Amino acid sequence: MKVLKLLKDAPYFKGLDDQALIALQEKGSLVEIKCGHPLLQQGDTSKDAYFLLDGRLRAILETEGEESTVLGEIGRGEVVGEMAAVFGSKRNATIIAVRNSLLLRLSSVDFVELLQSQKNSLLELSKTILKRSKRSFVPDSRISTVTLVPINANINLEDFSKQLAEAVSRFTSVRMLSSTIVKEQLSGVNLHEEEKSLETFLTQQEDEYSMLIYQADPSWNKWTEACLARTDKILWIADATQSPEASRFERRIKQASLSLNHASHELVLLHPSRAQPPIGTRRWLENRDLSRHYHIASNYPGDIQRLARFLTGNAIGVALSGGGFRSSVQMGILHAMMEGGIPVDIIGGTSGGALIGGNFSQIISLDEFQPLSVEAYEQFKGTRKLTLPFISLYAGRKFTRAIKALSRGKYIEDLWIDFFCLSLSLVRGKLVMHTKGPMWEAIRASMAVNGILPPVMKDGDCLVDGGLVNSCPTDLLIQFGAGKSIAIVASSKSGIKIDTPFTPEVSGWNLLLKKLNPFYRKEIAPSIGSNILQSMYIASDHLQYRIFADSPVDLFIQPPIDEFPSMDVHSGIELYQFGYEYGLSHIEEWKAQLGINT
Repeated sequence: MKVLKLLKDAPYFKGLDDQALIALQEKGSLVEIKCGHPLLQQGDTSKDAYFLLDGRLRAILETEGEESTVLGEIGRGEVVGEMAAVFGSKRNATIIAVRNSLLLRLSSVDFVELLQSQKNSLLELSKTILKRSKRSFVPDSRISTVTLVPINANINLEDFSKQLAEAVSRFTSVRMLSSTIVKEQLSGVNLHEEEKSLETFLTQQEDEYSMLIYQADPSWNKWTEACLARTDKILWIADATQSPEASRFERRIKQASLSLNHASHELVLLHPSRAQPPIGTRRWLENRDLSRHYHIASNYPGDIQRLARFLTGNAIGVALSGGGFRSSVQMGILHAMMEGGIPVDIIGGTSGGALIGGNFSQIISLDEFQPLSVEAYEQFKGTRKLTLPFISLYAGRKFTRAIKALSRGKYIEDLWIDFFCLSLSLVRGKLVMHTKGPMWEAIRASMAVNGILPPVMKDGDCLVDGGLVNSCPTDLLIQFGAGKSIAIVASSKSGIKIDTPFTPEVSGWNLLLKKLNPFYRKEIAPSIGSNILQSMYIASDHLQYRIFADSPVDLFIQPPIDEFPSMDVHSGIELYQFGYEYGLSHIEEWKAQLGINT
C-alpha cells in the first residue's frame, strides 16, 4: 500500500512535501479494525484523530430509547475523530468498520500541530466541522470498490461490467477486474492458493485507480470471497423478467459476507427495454435487506449512466416546492432541463411539487411532456367542488380521481428514477416520507392542503400537505445519494388580492346573498381558500429559508410567476409553456453552475 501517496492525495495534507509527510507517518501509528468492530464509541473521551488508509467506516448516532441512526460513511482518504482531537469534546457518534480497515492514528498534539502549520489543513477542518456538526455525512462518499454479484445464471455480467466501467470513466479513473483478468495479470497464479499475491495485486490496483469494479464469479470461491472482503458496496445484478425468489447462491453469499463485510447491498434490475415499465418490484424487495434499487433498460444508455453518477457521487437530485397550480411551471422547467442535457436522477416534492415529480418520473421521452401537461389540465378541470365544510372546503372525490388517472396505477418502487414526496401526520406530529406503495396515495396525501381538501386517512393516521413543515425538500436529497441538488420553487412572493375590503364583523350569510344577486359583479376576495393557502406559503417560506441555509443547493431556480394565481387550474398549460421557455433561456447558465460539460 502506498501510504505516502494516500496522505499526499488527502485534502488535509495537500501542500505538505514528502519529507513532512514521512515525518507525519512516523509520528503516527497504524491501527487495524476488523469488520463490524468499533473504532470509536459515542460518548468516549479519547482524543486521537485517525486517517483512513484502507477500508470503510460507518458513523452511527445512538439515542436512548430509539433505533440507532446511520449518519453516513467514511471512505478511504478521510479523517475521523478530528473534533475531539481539536476541542477535547466527547465522541458524538459511534464509528464501526464496514470492512477490515487500516488507519493511521495521530495524537491530538500532533494533529493540532499539523493544523497550526498548514492553512489548507485548517480549512479542511472547518469544512468537516461544518458538515458533521449538522450530521450531514455524505452517504457512500468516496466509494472506491464495487462488487457486482449475479443473481440469475443468465446474466451477462462481463458485458454489464464493461458498460458500467465505461460510464464511470467519465467521472474518475476506473478498472474492471474479474477472476479471468486477474489470473492473466498474475500469469496464471492459482487464486485459491496464492492469497497473498492476490491481496498485494488488489491493493496496488486500489492505489492506482480511484474506483475498482469487481466482477464476482457465479459461485462461492476465493475470488468471490476476496471481492466481498474488499468492497465498499455490493450490487446484486438481476434479470427483472425472472423469478424474484432468492437463489441458493444468493443466500450463500449473504450468509458468508456477514463476517467479511457490512457494506450496503443494492439491487440492479435489468430490463430488456423501456417499452414496458417495471412492474412487481415489491416482490424483489421483500425479504432482502437493500439500501436502494435501480431499474436499468438494456437499450437505454441513460440508465447505466445514472447508476455511474450514483456510484461516483455525481447523481443530480431535484426538489420541487408546492405552489398550487403554479407548480405546472416546474414541468416546463424539467422539460427544458431534460432537453438541454441536465439529467435528473432523484426527484422529490411536496404538495403540487409531489404531483409534478410523480408525473415526471414516468416520462421517458421529450415528446411526452406536452401531452401529459394537457392531460393534467383536463383531469383537474372541474375538480374544485365546494362541500359542507365539516372536514374541508372542497370535496375530494374528483380531485382524488384525477390523481389516480395521472398515476396510472403505478407503485413508487416501479418508477425508472427515484421519487419521493412528503406529507404531514397529524396523529404522530411528524413528516412522512413516501418512498414506496401506490403513487396516487402518496401524492394525494402530499397535496391535502389542510382545510381545503380532505386529509388521507390510512393505517390509523391522518395525512395532510407536508408543505406546512418542508415545502421544498432539498435537505432530503442527500439521503437518496444526491451529489448535486437543484431546488425549483413555484411559490410566489406576491400577496393575496383584495377586491372589496370587509369589516371584522363580516357575515358569511351576507356574502352568500351577494353572490346570489345576479347584479353583483365583484369578486369576493380574499376568500377562505386563498387566505389558507397564502398563510401556508408565508409560514413554509420562513421555515424553508432555514432549510436552505442548513443544506445549501447547487442550483436554485425560482421563475417569475407572480402574475399567475395559485388556484387557477386554467393557467396550467400557460405556466408549463412559460417554464419551458424560461428553462431554455437559462439552460447553459444552469449547466455551468452544476459543472456539466456542454
